[in-house]
Amino acid sequence: MAVVVTAMAVAVTTPVVMAGQIQDGWMVPRTPDGQPDLGGIWASDAATPLQRPAVLGERSTLTDEEVAAMQAHATASLEVGGDAVFGDSVFLQALAALENPGGTSTGSRPPFWSYDQQWMIDRWFDNRTSLIVDPPNGRMPPRTPEAMQRAERQRAARDASSPMRRQTVSEELASLDPGVVCRGGRIPMSGRGYNSNYQILQTVDYMAIQMEMMHDTRLIPIGSGAPRQVVPRQDLGSSRGRWDGDTLVVETTNLSQGLSGSSRDVRLTERFTRVGPERLQYEYTVTDPSTWAQSWTARVFMRPTPGTGAIYEFACHEGNYAA
Repeated sequence: MAVVVTAMAVAVTTPVVMAGQIQDGWMVPRTPDGQPDLGGIWASDAATPLQRPAVLGERSTLTDEEVAAMQAHATASLEVGGDAVFGDSVFLQALAALENPGGTSTGSRPPFWSYDQQWMIDRWFDNRTSLIVDPPNGRMPPRTPEAMQRAERQRAARDASSPMRRQTVSEELASLDPGVVCRGGRIPMSGRGYNSNYQILQTVDYMAIQMEMMHDTRLIPIGSGAPRQVVPRQDLGSSRGRWDGDTLVVETTNLSQGLSGSSRDVRLTERFTRVGPERLQYEYTVTDPSTWAQSWTARVFMRPTPGTGAIYEFACHEGNYAA
């Protein structure tokens, strides 16, 4: 697997950028055909959690002093060894240390998976308390009765399974150590664990996004001139893009699996906008009336990939435990 050993980088981003506004005096770079140039290798590695922690209530932002204290905790966590911390856990552990300076916390992965701190990527803090911007409370909307019944049926089916029953292939794969089986990349592109880098290439009619995780590549037709994708359901679904001013809007359906507990009929709407010389705003809306009472939207800010600025071979295959 691709692993680059780095120190955890944390910084307070400027309010202008984090509000999604174009920086003063900066011009959006453009391709030869005049469209905004989204190309580059971008890292989705912010520490901001997807949902606002309940302890923060209606607070949409933290003070600079609070962010500085969380930064200090996150930096110090690299010096103590132990399990790696992925995803929202970086923020949640720093927040817990802010609320209870004498407390302790643990990693977000079971120890037997052997994810130690060499796996930890650069993470950076801003003042926001959630990636979700709608609903305004920074949390997913309530689930519908249909969604809760669906989840209960799935749970009951798992609980009712006899230990003597032969596992299906998907069940067996789901239970294996990640070093034994490799899975492809997923959308939306908000994963903040490791290998969360994305290389964007664009032409007049297509945008290609290569994911570092498993090196899956999304090929997205742009505009009415590109042929429509007619394919079976896939992990990355079927996507189509269009320009709305300086924002590329990508609609994705036909997913083989749901997103965040949705049904397979979920619709994902992604919006890509350059908002600064080193900032790509990636916003996505998840719509599934059978799962949530309303659509919900998250906003991610990506930066150029730290370090060498390159994507390395993921090299994940069965039996490969090399780091």
